[in-house]
Amino acid sequence: MGTGEPLGAPLEGHTGWVNAVMISSDGNRIVSGSDDQTVRVWDMQTGKAVGAPFRGHTGPVRSVAISPDGKRIVSGSADKTIRVWDLEFLIQHQYFEAPVICFSPDLTHALHSTSSFIQDSNTPAPSGPNEEGWVVGPEGRLLLWIPPVFHPVTYAQGNVLVIPNNALQLDLSRVVHGTSWHMCREQ
Repeated sequence: MGTGEPLGAPLEGHTGWVNAVMISSDGNRIVSGSDDQTVRVWDMQTGKAVGAPFRGHTGPVRSVAISPDGKRIVSGSADKTIRVWDLEFLIQHQYFEAPVICFSPDLTHALHSTSSFIQDSNTPAPSGPNEEGWVVGPEGRLLLWIPPVFHPVTYAQGNVLVIPNNALQLDLSRVVHGTSWHMCREQ
């Protein structure tokens, strides 16, 4: 018989109010959505976060759900979007060998050779634009500007769908960056 006592320590990591919580059908994962505009996945056994939080919403996350097969997470936000997240992407990339910058559900559209501004695998890749529209790298370096009007409908890492479905996908696979960017027309 249960005692009514908590089964473990509180799950900590969100920086705003937690508005939604869901447990996977297999009982292995907990998903939470918060006023901090993130969706987090937790391991039920350890109480630890699984990978980095999903970022992409530009307003508080009000609802979360997990697909019956446990492969997708759906979140609804005050930014008037619904995002579908790939849980397998998060699990596969929590120990990713090199940071990736990608604003598309197609990883072939990721920015290549991020090493010129992300020094090591411990440096997290930027996950989206800041309030002014800049994607900011380590040490505050400005990498890319996305007009703020597109923020609510820009794909974020781990998204497989953004509703409304006129979402902005960026193909960064041919972007030239670094100290030799001015030579891009010579190649």
